[in-house]
Amino acid sequence: MVFNERYAGAYDALYRDKDYEKECDYIESLFRKHGRKPRSILDLGCGTGGHALILAQRGYRVTGIDRSSPMLEIARSKAKGKGAEFIKGDITKLRLNRKFDAVISMFAVMGYQTANDSFAAVCKLARRSLSPGGLFMFDCWHGPAVLLDRPTPRIKEIDSGKDEKIIRYTLPEMDVMNHIVNVNFRVWRVKRNSFKENAEVHPMRFFFPQEVIYFLEVAGFDKVRLYPFFEIDRELTDKDWNMMVVGAQPG
Repeated sequence: MVFNERYAGAYDALYRDKDYEKECDYIESLFRKHGRKPRSILDLGCGTGGHALILAQRGYRVTGIDRSSPMLEIARSKAKGKGAEFIKGDITKLRLNRKFDAVISMFAVMGYQTANDSFAAVCKLARRSLSPGGLFMFDCWHGPAVLLDRPTPRIKEIDSGKDEKIIRYTLPEMDVMNHIVNVNFRVWRVKRNSFKENAEVHPMRFFFPQEVIYFLEVAGFDKVRLYPFFEIDRELTDKDWNMMVVGAQPG
């Protein structure tokens, strides 16, 4: 299982330098570029609510979906009075009888859909969940750049307060033929009188432009645009590791 209780407990500390505000600014810039003014947003793979809570504070009605109970517990604890709701569910199997103006899936959540049928299922869920003219937006790893600039081992150490250090070692293993990087995480939480260790393997898929366009068109989206992450006015190149995908619902 990925994002178990121990990893979820360290998640916000490990990513406290992630600029969720800037990413939500980028999401809104794409709304404007595509001429949309959504009021309701479905957040697939919402995690601890990093994007959902900011968007809710900006006036959107946000529903977050995630399959990790520990991650959702943290999201709900932060959500009191902030206008976002969080639901436990598997986005490859979920059926919602509701429509939204936009569907987002951020922080490479779509990369966890390593099988074609899983990726296709999430695309179809997004299509079913959108009102006419709605947008499906997600970021993912861009295959050409991943192959040119392959991921390398990394170590991150942070002081989480209360005399505790969190250390994470990341060891990526490439599976080129299946378009997957198996990301091996080892996380240590070190206090003066205690030591806890957690290990998880996160298989992450990288994508190529034509396959992404194909999957979204088969799901029923009639316009698909690809952008370098954080940009809206430049063409994607093989130097861009992160790709932003925007699919438009007919209507």
